[in-house]
Order: sequence, then structure tokens, then C-alpha cells
Amino acid sequence: MVKKLFSGLFVSIFTLTAAVPAHAASISEQVNLCAEAINAQELAVVSDYRVKFIRTTGGSAKRLSLELIPHADGEVLRAECKVRRGKVVEVALQS
Repeated sequence: MVKKLFSGLFVSIFTLTAAVPAHAASISEQVNLCAEAINAQELAVVSDYRVKFIRTTGGSAKRLSLELIPHADGEVLRAECKVRRGKVVEVALQS
């Protein structure tokens, strides 16, 4: 009985880990990708801001909401990035 329980548990855990996509990146990696995209598209100079993660939504294509808080005086900016398969496919900046 115990042997069946452990083998069932192993199969369940193996199935769950196999269902996770291989390209799934951690939140911090996705935030870094988004910050790099904001810099690359010259929407803001990210080194002048502290990047704060707000939330993420979505399934295979994650939508990240970030705040860019200035180190000096200035306005807090909101950014939204869409990340799919480890690449930023869309960036929007709001003031």
C-alpha cells in the first residue's frame, strides 16, 4: 500500500514538472528583459530609475507591470511589457 502511494506521488510530481515549459524564466529575469527593452527602445534611461516589480498576468505570454521610480527628482513612470518565450515582444510606457 505504501509502495503504491509513493509511486503515485512520484508520478504526480514528475507530471507536474514536465508540464512546466522549458522557456519559463523567473520574474527577476523577465524584469531585467523588460528593463533592457525600455533602454533599447530609448523610452527611458533605466539607470536613472529604480525598477519596481508590480505584478504579472497571462499564460504563455506574460504581461509585466513595473514602476520606474527616479533616483533624483522626477515623475514615477509605469511600464508594461509583454514577454513571450524569453523575449520582449511589446513595451508600453505610461507617465
